[in-house]
Amino acid sequence: MKKIKFLLLLFLALMLVGCQKQTSDISDLEEEISITVPQGTPFIAVGNLMGSNNLTIEPVSGAAGVKTALIEGKSDIVIAPLNLGAQLYSKGNSKYELSAVIGFGNTYVISKKNIQLSSIQDLNGKKILAYSQGGTPDIVLQYVLNQNNVSAEIEYMGSVSEVVPFLIQGTYDYVLAAEPVITNIKENKKVELNILNLQDYIDEKIMQAGIFVNPASEKQESIDIVLNSIEKNIKNMNENVEEYAKELINKHVYFSDLTENILVKSIPNSNLGYMNALENKAEVEKYLNMINYELPKEEFYR
Repeated sequence: MKKIKFLLLLFLALMLVGCQKQTSDISDLEEEISITVPQGTPFIAVGNLMGSNNLTIEPVSGAAGVKTALIEGKSDIVIAPLNLGAQLYSKGNSKYELSAVIGFGNTYVISKKNIQLSSIQDLNGKKILAYSQGGTPDIVLQYVLNQNNVSAEIEYMGSVSEVVPFLIQGTYDYVLAAEPVITNIKENKKVELNILNLQDYIDEKIMQAGIFVNPASEKQESIDIVLNSIEKNIKNMNENVEEYAKELINKHVYFSDLTENILVKSIPNSNLGYMNALENKAEVEKYLNMINYELPKEEFYR
């Protein structure tokens, strides 16, 4: 009887701990946690958590900032391009482990409405202005072109925002772009667009932004709370876009500059979600194989 009572109490205790872990949110955070995140859709995905007690979110411009963060190892969490985190880990330049993927298929080729663009074949023999040479958008573009035997001349700028003036001025008929820039062109620049979604030409899910956790941090339980809150935040964002955008514009000048209207209209096409990396390891590896990346060791997955 004593043994049964002990087992019953143990079961109830474990259930209580489990429930507490599941319901923990950002208000339970008692240790300072730092996040480095690139501006753009990854920042939008976590932006509404800014101002939370003991949580510091530092937005950086472009891949260079998050690359430095992954190498230096000062942040508890770094949100960065999946391919960048995997590459640095495989080369021994970063210890950060992949916890989740939050950014998918936000890679488009666009043209003005009067320029033919209804299929990938329309790019054959054409010139495309792209950005982030060697980064995920560039890798995806080249993969799709090669898979469809399309020959195009690609030139590069540093960031997606830099390609916009060249499309508007008519210097380039075709540019590689992403949200929220695409919506900004349509809404603020009043330019009608043809939009070609490169995900339509790839069977594997395009995985762009990953959440990387510093294994050297002694605050792993607090990190779990933050990860849980990020997952809930993204779910809330996708289910309540207008309410989310209204709150978001007060969190940072980046969001207020975008405006509530751009956020509302761009979020549904940004393809933000939350996918546990370890539970979907096969799918992550499938994507890394597709882009010819060396598969990291098992320890890469948190």
